[in-house]
Amino acid sequence: MLWMILTLMTVLASVGLAIPLIRKRDAQNANRTDAVGVLKGQLDELEAQTKAGAIAGPEAEALKTDLKRRVLAEGRTTEAPARPLAERTLLILAMTIVAVVTLAGTGLYLAIGKPGVKAAPGAAAPAAPIEGHPQGDTQVMIAQLETQMNQRPDNAEGWRMLGWSYLQTGRNADAAVAYGKAVALDPTNNEYISAQGESTVLAADGQVTPAAEALFKRAVAVEPGDPRARYYLGVAKDQRGDAEGAMNDWIALLKSAPADAPWASEVRTFVEKVAADRKVDLSGRLPPVAGRQATADPGRPGPTREQMAAAQNMNPGDRDAMVQGMVDGLAAKLKQNPRDRAGWEQLIRARMVLGDTGQAAADYRTGRQALSGSAQDQQALRSTAAQLGVPGV
Repeated sequence: MLWMILTLMTVLASVGLAIPLIRKRDAQNANRTDAVGVLKGQLDELEAQTKAGAIAGPEAEALKTDLKRRVLAEGRTTEAPARPLAERTLLILAMTIVAVVTLAGTGLYLAIGKPGVKAAPGAAAPAAPIEGHPQGDTQVMIAQLETQMNQRPDNAEGWRMLGWSYLQTGRNADAAVAYGKAVALDPTNNEYISAQGESTVLAADGQVTPAAEALFKRAVAVEPGDPRARYYLGVAKDQRGDAEGAMNDWIALLKSAPADAPWASEVRTFVEKVAADRKVDLSGRLPPVAGRQATADPGRPGPTREQMAAAQNMNPGDRDAMVQGMVDGLAAKLKQNPRDRAGWEQLIRARMVLGDTGQAAADYRTGRQALSGSAQDQQALRSTAAQLGVPGV
């Protein structure tokens, strides 16, 4: 079938090129001859009707004069322009063109038109995920989820997953819509509600809009301990100018956090940073951190109690050198074990404390790529970086 189609296309192209060369040049004269014959027939008919008395003499003469004028006009012929080549030569040239087009087209297809030949460099191809690249994997997952949700729009958990996927790729407004559909299907699920509120905040560039605040209040009404909703309600107070009320809410959130709450350390870091920026004394207000006095994890470079005590007696230059050395040691450790999310968080936090925001942003990107196999770790790292104020997050 393919060869039949290609053959037909080649023939049509060849004929289109050959027709102007072999077309008869006297076709126009033939048309004129036919027109003159018709006019003469009309003139003979007029003569017969005049003799029969069907048409009056003066009227007949006027009609005859007009017909004779038209016969003379149609009968004038101009000499056709001379052909540049002889008839036989033009015929040979036309056949040569047909042969060249056919053979060249067939040869070109055989060279580069085989169905099995790979596309040329730069040729458009469907987007495919890059192996090991989180963005490619996320895009494929989003496309699959979108297809599934079009087929099963009554799946609340599916809408939650789609909203989370949108959130990972920066489509915050789309995430809010997807989470909203999950909430509509399961209106008593506080996680869906607070996730919709968070997406709404991110879509508004960090502003807790009235709509988002209403969602957080709704989530707390369903589950009073919802940490995400409580945190953002504090942010809403802070944005309205109630800094003290916001700080009280965040401290209360930390005090109520379970010992193993994965978000507690990030919230604590955020609260301490805000307090430092605003010169707020938090002495005795924050709950103690479990293991704060313990020796640092031997698997992750960090200051021990002895190192911290020694640092108190160092001059600023030596102290900065020691801190930089520990940071460099942590970076080296992460090169050997790049899938250590806590290590990346510690490294980024240290970079921000040292004021090296550019390197903190670079470490965040490297950490995200290293954690490409775990969307949960990627999200946790992103949350930490955002709370620390890492540029570009």
